[in-house]
Amino acid sequence: MILTEYADSMKRIFAEQQDIAQAMSQLALSGRAVPTDAQFLALMTKQWGLVQQIAALSTQLMIGIIAPIK
Repeated sequence: MILTEYADSMKRIFAEQQDIAQAMSQLALSGRAVPTDAQFLALMTKQWGLVQQIAALSTQLMIGIIAPIK
């Protein structure tokens, strides 16, 4: 992976997080942002997956697996 691929991946993840935030705010406004709601759980699970992807990408960047642009 090169640095531009890393940046593109992070942009995609942040866009997905924005979508999750919008959906979560709609749930909150409707009073359904509670742990027993299936849609809330699905959103939180998706968010946790994105956090794990960010951690993996950041770790790769820190240990030098991601190559600079040539």
